[in-house]
Order: sequence, then C-alpha cells, then structure tokens
Amino acid sequence: MLEKEEIQYRGFRNLYDENGEACGFEFCLRSTYYRGVWLSQLRVGRVIVDGEEFLADSGNVTWIIRGQEYTPAEMAKDNIHFWAMTEVATIRVKKPGGLAQGYHDVAVRWGWSSSYISPAREVFDDTQESPTMMRDNNTSKRRMLMV
Repeated sequence: MLEKEEIQYRGFRNLYDENGEACGFEFCLRSTYYRGVWLSQLRVGRVIVDGEEFLADSGNVTWIIRGQEYTPAEMAKDNIHFWAMTEVATIRVKKPGGLAQGYHDVAVRWGWSSSYISPAREVFDDTQESPTMMRDNNTSKRRMLMV
C-alpha cells in the first residue's frame, strides 16, 4: 500500500557493497500524476539530503522503475517503459558511508512533461524550488528516520 506522502517511509535504507561497507542510500517515491508517465516524460533533478546535493547527471543518482535501473539520460530517451501511479520508483544515491542513523531531511526535485502544456511551463529547473510542468512545486520533501 502506498503512503499519502510522495516520499515513502518504506524503502528508506542504506546500501552496502560486497565488503559490508555502506556505499549509499535509497528511498521510494510515488507519482502524483493520475495517469502515470512514460519515462521520457520524466524530468528528474537533484536529490538533497540535509543540505547536501546529489546532482541528477553526476552519475551518483539512478532511478529504479519496475525493477529496471535507469540514469536520467537513459530515462530521457526511453519512450517504451511506463511508471504507473500505483507503483513506486526507488531512487538510489551513491554516497560513501551512506547516511548516519537518525533523522534526515530528504528532498528530490522532479516533474513531468505533457503534450497539452504550453512550452513556457515545460522548462524544468532543478536549481530552485519553483512551479514546474504539471506540479505546483518541483520538490518533494520529507523528514525521514534512518535506523
């Protein structure tokens, strides 16, 4: 069952390498668009945790949708796969040492395009919180607990 909030508590965890060392973290996100979106419609931006920014195009951020892991560049070219509103996407971030136990402020900037929205609203800017595309605000935020 999906939670009401876009960023889901379930799935918030550190990632570990083959030596048992924390090498990053991941969290789940649900779409708020009632139709779902094709991956090429997604506009993904930076992840911000406790003020530390992880840029989408840095190679440190990937999205997992329906079990397949994508870079933002791969999603931009993919017009075959679909993210339904009833499914979560897992956002995976490489970060040596992962996140410490305790509370963290997690945010991700994202949006989507649509053929019936004017090009002026189609501009995606992940450098600031602002209305973008089909969303009132391009940033999803939630205070999360890492255990």
